[in-house]
Amino acid sequence: MSNEATKTQIELEGTVAAALKKLGLADQNNSEIIKAKDAALDAQTLLTRPIKIAVGGEFSSGKSTFVEMLLGQHVVQAQASASAMPTVHFQYSETPGYRGLGPGGSKALDTIETLGEADMRELDCLEVMADIPFLRTFEIFDTPGTSDPSRTVDQLLTVSSQVDFIIWCTNATQAWRESERRMWEYLPFELKQRSILLVTHVDLPSVKASLGKLMKRLMKETANIFGAVIPVELLAAQKARDFAGNILDKAVWKASGGAECLATMHAMSAEIRAEVFHIIQHDLETKILPVANKSKPVPKPFITYWASELRKSRSNHSSGDHSSVTQDYLKLLNDSIAFIANNQTSADVAPEILVSRLKEARNYIENTLAQEKPRVSVKTHHNIIEQLDWEFRHTDMLS
Repeated sequence: MSNEATKTQIELEGTVAAALKKLGLADQNNSEIIKAKDAALDAQTLLTRPIKIAVGGEFSSGKSTFVEMLLGQHVVQAQASASAMPTVHFQYSETPGYRGLGPGGSKALDTIETLGEADMRELDCLEVMADIPFLRTFEIFDTPGTSDPSRTVDQLLTVSSQVDFIIWCTNATQAWRESERRMWEYLPFELKQRSILLVTHVDLPSVKASLGKLMKRLMKETANIFGAVIPVELLAAQKARDFAGNILDKAVWKASGGAECLATMHAMSAEIRAEVFHIIQHDLETKILPVANKSKPVPKPFITYWASELRKSRSNHSSGDHSSVTQDYLKLLNDSIAFIANNQTSADVAPEILVSRLKEARNYIENTLAQEKPRVSVKTHHNIIEQLDWEFRHTDMLS
């Protein structure tokens, strides 16, 4: 993203997070709060999700090589042949793994190397989670070759509603055949307009000799149904770029068409991000901020507050260092007294009863401190707090 887009992204993420914090403290039974919170959560998801692309094409069109070029490595080691593979959905994760999606639902897979052709054909989608830098920006749906007679529904059409744009690979030796045109007609017009026609196998001598003529024909025939038409020497581009996305040979990377392809993908991504920013800004102004800004925190019941603060205090003492235990307990008691004073309506029993017990405990601890017997005091102070905690958890006895 450009510096300007990055700045906008950071600002919007901060605004949405602040709104969610306010809405989270408000009355969760209020329908207006619930709607605003849902809108804010949707905005947060839109801001943080990667751009989703589908890679499609007929068999032997270079799809697999292109995906390897983007990822910097061959990720899927499967026993099944390419013709048996379902759509492979590559997603970023620090913890690599696999998940199969099929008619029977979703299931985690320990490995895919042992899955045969029948196993793969039963899957609608194979999710691959991988720690690959490129996937932080782009999720990839690598679809099987179109016109697969073993599948009743074309996989590219199935995932088209989930992606932001498509990269269609066409083999330069027989580029943009009638079967490709017919399939492409079924896709939404707006999706086609921001998609890329990737012309592969252009490194073949027979193609190089007439590449200019081929590109002229493709530009004319696809003028209104693709956002860009780019010839790419995939093997050269693959060698010019490493796993982390670093360019190893700038001259080869540019000459291969890899640079133009990736730049076009990022340009389309920027357009999509700009649209997302506009939608989120509108939702912030009309659905989220007006509600968040007027919302008021719901008073927290004292017993809930006490339990939370005592838990923090105990956590501080887990290291075994008791030198500050008494001071922590005094702070807990004073903070609890202040909480009741500021939240009179949040008390589960009469506020004066709670304050009385808290002050008794505080005064006793302060008196024992004045006697300068710290070793005896720590255990005594701990017992006093535990006694108070028992009473607060049995408020009916206090009442």
